[in-house]
Amino acid sequence: MKKILILLAIVMMFSSCDEGFEELNVNPTKPTQLDPSTKLTFIQLYTGGSSYVATLFYNVIHLMQNVQHLNNTSYASFLYKEGNTHQLFEEQFSNTVKNVVDLEEQLKTSTSPTAQTDLAIVRVQKVLIFSRLTDAYGDIPYSEAGKGFLEGIRFPKYDRQSDIYMNMLETLESSATILGEGTPSSYGSADLLFAGDTQKWKKFANSLMLRLAMRMVKVDDAAAKSWATKAIEGGVMTSNADIAYTKYENSASDGGPNVNPLTKSFTSRAPTQVKISKTLMDYMKVKNDPRVSVLFSTVDGNTDFALQSGQDINDATRGNANSKPNIHIFGGSGNVVYDAPLFFQTYAEVEFMLAEAAVRWGLAGADVEAHYKAGVTAAMQYLSLYGDSAIITTTQIDAYLADNPFKPSEALKMINEQYWVATFGNGLESFSNWKRSGYPELVPANVADLLTEGQIPRRLPYPGSEKLNNPEMLAIAIEQQGGDGLLTRMWWDKN
Repeated sequence: MKKILILLAIVMMFSSCDEGFEELNVNPTKPTQLDPSTKLTFIQLYTGGSSYVATLFYNVIHLMQNVQHLNNTSYASFLYKEGNTHQLFEEQFSNTVKNVVDLEEQLKTSTSPTAQTDLAIVRVQKVLIFSRLTDAYGDIPYSEAGKGFLEGIRFPKYDRQSDIYMNMLETLESSATILGEGTPSSYGSADLLFAGDTQKWKKFANSLMLRLAMRMVKVDDAAAKSWATKAIEGGVMTSNADIAYTKYENSASDGGPNVNPLTKSFTSRAPTQVKISKTLMDYMKVKNDPRVSVLFSTVDGNTDFALQSGQDINDATRGNANSKPNIHIFGGSGNVVYDAPLFFQTYAEVEFMLAEAAVRWGLAGADVEAHYKAGVTAAMQYLSLYGDSAIITTTQIDAYLADNPFKPSEALKMINEQYWVATFGNGLESFSNWKRSGYPELVPANVADLLTEGQIPRRLPYPGSEKLNNPEMLAIAIEQQGGDGLLTRMWWDKN
């Protein structure tokens, strides 16, 4: 079914490129627009990635290595070079952005009784898409993005990240209000995140609002507190049943959006190249973390805890003792799981943000430890969505919390280190929260001394294609942002 919807969406996408033959091609007996549900399915699948190659390069090779979740043995210095960081930008703007903008415009003029609710859902999805892009690159096309066909804007301006954030926050606020009014959505099962459940979409809108609010703590603490307060009072995720994720098809027929792009990435590289960084492995092993045997496995498939040696981010040695992503939940040689879920935001992340909001501003009931424990518990329990082999028991969780007690004097450190573990697989979120919080305290790889002044990168550079396609606007963006390097700091990462 998904593949049929995708084919229809592709027809929709290419139908806009008519080169002036509109009158000849229009059939008066056929609709000129696809159904919004079909478009939403397409958009949601492509939000996760149009191909595994893009996910491999920007997420697995760059971002998951930047935060030292992984160490790709074939790309020891790859993440410190300004190359192959363009895929996220190019695939999202060419596929997801233009279609979500098109759907938004379609719903604005719809007379359907569910149009306003459907539009609110699309706008939350749109914020998810653009928030990922701006968090990766900084200033990006936003207000004029995706309007080449609709308004003839071929060279969209790059909006400042500060302006993008304010608009995204306001969009989430207004959308959450509409979603709380009780009018149902028409999407149903075509909505791959929440099957049209407006209450879950409302919680997601507020949870995204909380994420964006926390991003701003270094640059505008007052605004961060204000928006965090709105998000919490509006109602964020309250259990793992509220997690925003996409479930894929169990098929290896193609590398497109029908299968989990993270699985495809690990499948293509994990047996020999993608290894778990010693930074992450040592952190988890010293705490006797039960997630080790769920998330990781050795190259030969042995998941015995004692054999999980990992690989130091500075160590170029090879060997089968080094751990890799677990073949049983992500996919790999011998046991490929193409329908593994891909997570955009989890309840665990929300609880950790509530814990930090309690530390910083006394929000969320001011019970820091309770939110911290709820976050750790949720982070272990949500892994069961990968399947029965990923279940961690209540007994194991209780033992972990007892053996690793919460220390109020180290609250921010403990909260954000756990956030780092909980977002394994979502390199962009791990990377963004590490930059924002400063935790964990990572040591750059040796090669950084030569390539990035001994520092871990802070962003992805703009793609070279923009220098050809939109050179004037790109030049303005680079000047207003203060550069286009791996170490260029975006608006919310200034301090």
